[in-house]
This record gives sequence, structure tokens and C-alpha cells, in this order.
Amino acid sequence: MLGPAQRKLGPEAAQWLATLRSRVTAAAVDNLRRDRELSDALGRLAEEGIEAILLKGSALRLVRPGLAGRFQCDVDLLLRRPDLERAESLLTGLGFQLDESYLGREALLDRHFHLGFERRGAVVEVHWDVDTRSPRGFVDRLWEASRPVAGCLRVLSPEHQLLVGCLHLSRHGFRGGLRWLADLRLQLASGDGDSAGDGAGDGARGITETFAEEARGWPRRAVCCPLWVLAEHGVPGAAALAGDGGADPVERLLLRRLMIPLLLDEPWLGVPAWRVENALRAWLFSERSLPGLLAEVSGQGMSERLRTWAAGAEETA
Repeated sequence: MLGPAQRKLGPEAAQWLATLRSRVTAAAVDNLRRDRELSDALGRLAEEGIEAILLKGSALRLVRPGLAGRFQCDVDLLLRRPDLERAESLLTGLGFQLDESYLGREALLDRHFHLGFERRGAVVEVHWDVDTRSPRGFVDRLWEASRPVAGCLRVLSPEHQLLVGCLHLSRHGFRGGLRWLADLRLQLASGDGDSAGDGAGDGARGITETFAEEARGWPRRAVCCPLWVLAEHGVPGAAALAGDGGADPVERLLLRRLMIPLLLDEPWLGVPAWRVENALRAWLFSERSLPGLLAEVSGQGMSERLRTWAAGAEETA
């Protein structure tokens, strides 16, 4: 933001920075309110001897006090499947309401991997898995490698934390996912869930072998593409785990152009972000062509432009 000849921010940049600081402060206050609302629920789970693994932003905020202002919508907990009904009864007894706006309870249990509960604006998502397509034994390995941090609360191992973070970002098709990408950078930079990590060292140290072994059970693009994006921006350790991101040369050219608008939830070449998200998510969890998928979701006239662009890019790649 500051060039070698520029010693202070201009009016527009200063206003942007002030707005950003205000949002971070507001997020920290919201997080404190949410934590207070959920503290009795977590306490009751502990009293009942129900262990829980904190996932995603909840885990990062617990082990990294410097992330108090990270925006967070809810608290994600992974429970052992036999404890699910007991936890559900406990939460409803405390006045939490099950969110069935997406699917009814039975359909969620059958076709999804978590239940959401809300009380006075505070939301807790109770997971029994991290995806509907987890490899056999994966959740058991999450528990085996996790570590306790506070009472009955646990966090994932660094390699599992990184893998679950990659899958989460891909499941959302990267749309509006800048904070999730930043989380991955922190996890990769330190290679340890409880150290700050400034990205100065070998971020993949100690996690490469286990991460690679666990990643083989998941769609390669969904795991590698988030790390490839980090590697493109010079994050140490990312390239060793990402490879080519599961993309061919033309797809990588496309990704370089569409990724920033998508992460910021903005249109790309006039295509709404939600359409780009749908195409990218389909690509991440399949072996289909990215140009073809983008052409399918684009508006009239855009399909031919994309095909023409892709053909020219392939010739020069």
C-alpha cells in the first residue's frame, strides 16, 4: 500500500484502513458475546463427559489469542457419533433451537454431516463428520491424532487441521472465502496449531508425510487447489504440498484471473460470483474441464468468449 516515496496513506486508503479496523473491533465484540452465550452449553457438555473437537475458526481463536477479531458466524464442534443424541437433548434443554431451514432433522442425519442449533443469535454446529464423503476410518483418525486444549475440548492435529481447512474452502467454491484462505496460510506457516507462525520457515515441516497420506482419500483438486493459490502468492511450504493444484496449464491461467474476484465475492467478467462458485466447486470435486464448466454457467454470449479465450490460451501455454 505504501511505495518507497510514499510516507503516509492518502485519504481513500486511510479511510479503508479505518473501516477495516472498525470491522475487526466489531467482530471481536460479536465473538465475545457469542462465546458468552455458548459457554454454558460447552460447560454442560463437559459436565456430561462429552468430548468435542473445535473445528475451523473456533479452534484457531482458542489457540491463537491474536485472532480475537477474526470474523466468525458460528462455533463448529465435532462429536463422536454415539454422543450426538445426548448432546442434542442437552442443547434443546438449554433453549437452543434446531435449524431445519435447509433440511429436516431426519434428512440432515441421513444426508448431511452436522446439525445447527441457535439461541439468541448464537449458533453452534454439531458435527459427527467433516463431509458426507469421508473415507472409511477418517473421523476415527481425526480423534486419534487430536489433542486436548481445555477440559473436554480438543483441536485437530496440524495436518488434519490443514486438510479439513482445504476441503472446507473447496466445498464453498472459494466464494467469499478470503478469511478461510488466510486461516490456511497461518496453519501452513507454523505447521502447528498453537504457534503464531510468521511464514519465515519451512511451513510444511513435520506435516508433509501424514498430510499427503490422508489427502489421497479425497478429490485431489479439492485438497491441492487452495494450497496452489497460497503458493501463487508466495506462501512458504505451500508449493511442496500443492503441486499443480490438479489443474492443467489453461485451467491455471483461468484460476489466476477468477480467484481474487471470487474470494472477494465479486463478479468475474460480468459473471455473478455464485455462478463462478458453482462451476469451480463442480471442477474441484470432479475430473471435468474448468473452461467447459464456466461456459455452462455463464450468461448468453459468454460461453463462446470463454471457449475462444481457452483455445488461444492453450495454444500459447
